[in-house]
Amino acid sequence: MKTMPLRPVLGLIALALATGCERKPAVTAEDVVITLPAMPGAPGAAYFRLETNTVPERLTGITSPAAERVELHETRMNGAMAGMAPLDRPAFDADRSLAFVPGGRHAMLFGVKSGLKPGDRVAISFAFEQAQPLTVEAEVRGPGQGHAGH
Repeated sequence: MKTMPLRPVLGLIALALATGCERKPAVTAEDVVITLPAMPGAPGAAYFRLETNTVPERLTGITSPAAERVELHETRMNGAMAGMAPLDRPAFDADRSLAFVPGGRHAMLFGVKSGLKPGDRVAISFAFEQAQPLTVEAEVRGPGQGHAGH
């Protein structure tokens, strides 16, 4: 039986392990909820938490067949007054998740499709600077039912 020298074999194993361990940018979404508007024609909201294995990542946009358009906003205090401001490409990384929660960052859903009701599940898609787009199902909740963890 012919044997192969050990050094080249170890080099091939090391190369295979290094190639297999290369981590591609990946993002996961948890606690994804869409809250219906309190009044017909008003915007709804989406809440969620994103985590990534890369440093850093940016959320570049959201779409859903449940709405005509989705905008990213955050609640800001100006003295005793709360207001909303557009949120452009929020960053997150492997050490810090990105949370969209009532009273903070949130996605506003304009032109929410009629016929949606609490308990429905609808697709919501997230786009990122580096990672592949991610589409998950969101639980539809009634007005004021907020985020999954609240």
